Amino acid sequence: MLSQECKYIRELLPLYAEKLTAPDVTAAIEAHLSHCTACREEWDILLRNLPDPLPPDQETASLDKGFSAIFLKLRKTVAVAVLLLAVSGAGLAYASYNAGKNIGLDDPAWRFAQELGLFTEINETKAFGELQVTLDKGLFDSTRSVIFLRLSGAGAQMPQVSLTDDAGNTYEQRSGRGWRNRYFMLEFEPLHLETEQVHVNLAATKEAAADFTVPVDVLKTAQYTTIVYPHQVKDLPELKITLEKAVLSVSETQYRLKFDWPMDYSVAGLGVGKGAAYFPTSIVQASETPPPGGMLAPGGLRSGYASAVGLGYRMDQPPGHRPALYDLTAKQEVQVEMGEYKTTEFPCQVTAILKFAPVPQDTRQLELILPAIYLYKEAKGKPFVKLDFRERNELVLNKTLPAASGRIIVRKAWLEEGTLNLQYALESLEQPETLLPHFELLDAAGMKKGTAHFDTGQENTVVFYLYEQEARQFKLTLDALGRLSPPEKFTLTLD
Repeated sequence: MLSQECKYIRELLPLYAEKLTAPDVTAAIEAHLSHCTACREEWDILLRNLPDPLPPDQETASLDKGFSAIFLKLRKTVAVAVLLLAVSGAGLAYASYNAGKNIGLDDPAWRFAQELGLFTEINETKAFGELQVTLDKGLFDSTRSVIFLRLSGAGAQMPQVSLTDDAGNTYEQRSGRGWRNRYFMLEFEPLHLETEQVHVNLAATKEAAADFTVPVDVLKTAQYTTIVYPHQVKDLPELKITLEKAVLSVSETQYRLKFDWPMDYSVAGLGVGKGAAYFPTSIVQASETPPPGGMLAPGGLRSGYASAVGLGYRMDQPPGHRPALYDLTAKQEVQVEMGEYKTTEFPCQVTAILKFAPVPQDTRQLELILPAIYLYKEAKGKPFVKLDFRERNELVLNKTLPAASGRIIVRKAWLEEGTLNLQYALESLEQPETLLPHFELLDAAGMKKGTAHFDTGQENTVVFYLYEQEARQFKLTLDALGRLSPPEKFTLTLD
């Protein structure tokens, strides 16, 4: 029988997955998951119902959608009574999408669309194997298409859903959210303006399938969308940032940017936020001998360097770790949602889509502040430290790695539930708070063995999520050292 604490925790898991819980609540959930096997299994089930919005054939350098294994780093436990007080204003409506009657209207993403009456009411039910599936409603906006559906009972797995229009165009699914294998909110690409009806196909097995045909009026939402092409450019000594497009729709505000850095190897890569996403320089020198098949992508990109990264942002993150958008008309900050970063076919270039909650129709001026941007220089000689955990899970090292105008001391390293944790110190460096090392975790053959993230709760600590949990021997290499660029902002004035 579930304890009262377990019941509370399970009710809060959807909010936790969406990063909507207050910091104290988040800490309490993570502490509970660290010792409660049953609730951790419930959390794993919830994660399996949240599909990766990025194409599986793209190498993902980092993916943080609110369902990464952050519960592996735990520091404090908060009493459930305190937890309930802290969550009282967190918007439980968003998590409990119940029978189509509650779609999270307290969430800023849907407030304006609801006020303007822009949801397409469907309320159609069909057989779905031994269950029934109801397509409740949809929102066909200029930045995304979102449909809400529910099953009459818990399904064995999340149904696969496709969205096509009457002209045969297929729209890529970007994300999906599920609750108890019954209630689902699925997001797709925005529909073409000329679309008059869409076909929604659901399939779980050969026996469980259903088709819906839904008339839509895309112009109904498009008339409330503002699209601006500001082409504002920040031309820095080693980095050019271009604000190419801003889209203000009824469910989302999007900023589209492009980052370019030199192709002369003077910059080894670009980092977004504190170690959240790193894009190494991918240009390769032309050779007289044609390279083996698959080694190079179009434009000279190494295939292994191409990446698409989704980063979930929270309002409680420290400045610099996330972008910020200010509505100067209403004099308030707009809720941040996520960022999508991708390399292009051109070396040393990254595009970004920064997503925020929608802004009111009468907004006339917005100010965007970018997350911290680091420019990395290659570490000379690629200094390294060998790590051997065959006899114990924690190593006290105090090993020194030379770095530009100073040194990095690797204090200690330890293994912890599928992660390798590293604590280091920067010494004798000019303004060490503006510098950020990039480490690679390799095996004896030089193969990468984990993906690194900075622990934002503990200074100078790196967490590697291991590809092989049974691995015990590693080569920790200082790959590059990043220097913080000056903070950049863009002001957008709407006519």
